[in-house]
Amino acid sequence: MKKSFYVMLAALTIGSSLTACSNSEDKAEDKPKEKTHVAASTAEAPTTDHEDGEKATPEEIAQIERMDKGILLYGESNKGGYYLSTVENAGYRTQKEGKDTVGVISSRVTIQNAREDNLEVDLSEIQFSVKDEKTGKTYDGQVMTFDEDKFTKVPAGYSMTFDVTFMIKNPPKNVDNFYLYMDSAVDPYGDIHWKLDHLIDNEN
Repeated sequence: MKKSFYVMLAALTIGSSLTACSNSEDKAEDKPKEKTHVAASTAEAPTTDHEDGEKATPEEIAQIERMDKGILLYGESNKGGYYLSTVENAGYRTQKEGKDTVGVISSRVTIQNAREDNLEVDLSEIQFSVKDEKTGKTYDGQVMTFDEDKFTKVPAGYSMTFDVTFMIKNPPKNVDNFYLYMDSAVDPYGDIHWKLDHLIDNEN
């Protein structure tokens, strides 16, 4: 923080020796610095108190730190330029396929068309995967939809809720480390991912 202050102070000192035309350009360049400062303040939020003077609870600090890492829970949403995405819940079961045991994660997902230009969106371009953070293995998902036309032409402001299944051959005994990722070419999700809690084998 001190380094940023010193840099800004130096910039102001240099700017005072320039012409009026140069000063107007410096003002235009100051705006991105303000945005950077706001982002830095957000990152430091877990160590600060509330505006009313009350200290943040450990739960609140943990929530902010979790979301800073891009981790969301059931019912929490991520909004981009095209999509408002939510993972509602997830279930887990195992089944036999020949001599192999296959784990099946079924996740309930809701995606709303969040475009502000009132154009349709095609949800089929979104890719789904789950990752076992302990082993690093990823598994692609299969969207379960009964109306392909509605799925590929969602009007602005409308949403669709559907299931996505993930097949895991020879799954680990501990399925507490799975996270769901989404990927889009038109509205990238970055490192946003949802923790799949309470994955209990429904067959046992």
